[in-house]
Amino acid sequence: MIKTSPTTNENKSNNQREQVQKKDLYLYIYSEIQKGTSTNDILFIYELKKSLLSYYMTRLKGLGLIRKIGYGVWEVTKERDLKQVQTLLKVDKSKLLSLGTSERLKTNLHALQIRIPILSGKINDKEWIIKEKLKNWTPKYKNMQELGGLRIKNNNNKSITIWAKERKIKNVDEIHKLTHAILLYLGSYMKVRYNVVLDTINAEVKNLDTATEDKQAENMRGKGEKFTLKLNKKCEKILPKDNRDAKAWIDGSPFNFSAETNDLDWKREYLNMPFNIKHLIYSLPALEEYNKNLKLHIRVQEEQLKTQKELQRLLIKLQK
Repeated sequence: MIKTSPTTNENKSNNQREQVQKKDLYLYIYSEIQKGTSTNDILFIYELKKSLLSYYMTRLKGLGLIRKIGYGVWEVTKERDLKQVQTLLKVDKSKLLSLGTSERLKTNLHALQIRIPILSGKINDKEWIIKEKLKNWTPKYKNMQELGGLRIKNNNNKSITIWAKERKIKNVDEIHKLTHAILLYLGSYMKVRYNVVLDTINAEVKNLDTATEDKQAENMRGKGEKFTLKLNKKCEKILPKDNRDAKAWIDGSPFNFSAETNDLDWKREYLNMPFNIKHLIYSLPALEEYNKNLKLHIRVQEEQLKTQKELQRLLIKLQK
């Protein structure tokens, strides 16, 4: 019989850990359970934290690949080769990765309206378009293709109002970048083209609407129904002068089911919600283990209290 030296075993263990880093740990855990390896041994072999192993095993269990048969003892539900397991894992991964991304939740910048005061100068708007006539003045509009499309309104040379063209966005922070890009571009454009100085420091976002499509929730909304929720807070500021009350609502535009808001902070939380739920699900086994340990600790404390009371009673008796 050939005996392996400690150095050989150590090298073998190091090689295993290197291979795990290169490949999918799920397959290694599944393979070990298939061989009858206990969870304690898996922790030792791959030098894993208990919480991390619990995370991986919860998913393997959720896929119906393994089941628990005793404390720290698991078995595979049926014999599968590792290619079959890998295929199942890939399918499940694609579902998890799509949560909260553009593949699942499409987000649209439905409306962005900015007002910029005019410090000095007068806009020569002869070529601008008339769309409405008011009692005391006639506002004129100009369409621009820059920055994804803009529409500008001359408010009687006291200020201008800008509407950004509707567009898809990947990240709500793009709105901050777009808003500041509009201020920089129009500040330069108005000065060069019309010799008009804009007060960009006192610019204000007057309206914002970000809409997110959620196909899974389409049946929750009846035709024509619209629900609005006041968030009892001010919107996250995009510009220093912003002062809008935050709210969220659902309706059928631009998607069949749109979760909409004028507050970027709420939208950020909404988009992160699937990931937060996923992390919560995977943390449940660790919470369950913590709860068991807490209950055990309480029982021990109660027993210690009983013993202490009994000792005090005996001491009082002896003193008499």
